[in-house]
Amino acid sequence: MLGVYVHIPFCANKCGYCDFHSIVAGSSVIEDYLVALSREIRYWADQLGGRTCSTLYIGGGSPTLLTAEQLSRLIRQLTAEFNFASGFELTVEANPGTLTPAKLEAMAEAGVNRISLGAQAFQNDLLRRIGRTHSVDDIYRGVELIRKYGISNINLDLIEGLPDQKLTDWQAGLEAAAALQPTHFSCYSLILEKGTPFFEEYYRGTLILPDEDEAVGMFEFTQAYLPQLGYHHYEISNYALPGMESRHNLIYWHNQFYLGLGSGAHGYFNRLRAHNPADVFLYTKNWLSGIPAAVSGEYVDRETEMDETMMLGLRLIEGVDEAAFFNRFNVSIKDVYANAVTDLIDRGLLESRDGFLRLTKQGIFLGNLVFSAFLR
Repeated sequence: MLGVYVHIPFCANKCGYCDFHSIVAGSSVIEDYLVALSREIRYWADQLGGRTCSTLYIGGGSPTLLTAEQLSRLIRQLTAEFNFASGFELTVEANPGTLTPAKLEAMAEAGVNRISLGAQAFQNDLLRRIGRTHSVDDIYRGVELIRKYGISNINLDLIEGLPDQKLTDWQAGLEAAAALQPTHFSCYSLILEKGTPFFEEYYRGTLILPDEDEAVGMFEFTQAYLPQLGYHHYEISNYALPGMESRHNLIYWHNQFYLGLGSGAHGYFNRLRAHNPADVFLYTKNWLSGIPAAVSGEYVDRETEMDETMMLGLRLIEGVDEAAFFNRFNVSIKDVYANAVTDLIDRGLLESRDGFLRLTKQGIFLGNLVFSAFLR
């Protein structure tokens, strides 16, 4: 399995919670960036020499800030240069406020078969509070347009624990989202990242967040509600109808290889973890000058690969397949992590069942504590 991730680091504005690499830029900066990106695409296609890729994910930023022509040109180059498997998953992240019929027509004709729509909330006051430029009506219009152009695999991104958000807001929002019948939900808890406006507001005392009980209530409501509608809880923050799990994200959680193309993108290929500079202008300058833009590469040794396989795999509700771990590393989980596994099972945070080592319900709430036990 080899995934391809492409980063489009442009947004109409910067949201208060976001620490992803993105900037607000003019049309000439965006066009120059896309020319540079086309050169990186060609470089990596040559490096792969026809090796089969299984998924393509175009994220941001906001990829749908690009014009219809730019989206078509980018996607068509990617699918022409790389050797993607038959029936591969091709996801584009979309902002409800920047989707248009022309852009969706261009994406559908270029082969996009999955859209991840950044809804985030279903209350206009909450959307304004977090700096989103779209409205709830834009979400409904976006889903209708996506389906109109024949793309049926739709993920809705939602954020729980937002400023001024009540449990009743979350419940009503999730119910409204579910009424749209997407194939997939990503329900993320708000994380205050250093350097974001929300981080600064919180430490000034001007950002009022839900208390712990209310935040837990949001998570528990989601855990109970979505499975009743047929959505399988397959990763801590992700739910899908049967067979509609994100194939690209499963590459990450199974600690498999993926390329990261574009400014600020991270990749993991042939046990080398590398990243491009999180600087649009430096990235563009380098590639337009014929200089590969990766900042650095770090070789991942066998011990680190095992640790990362455990930490990422335990995010999956099914857990880590013990036989697959043995086949990959020729050693069992319990031989490598005997003390950690015994301790976490005794504390009720892990369980071994049907050949998988997985988080218990309590362990899901204390996931970071569990993951850290596998970092040697």
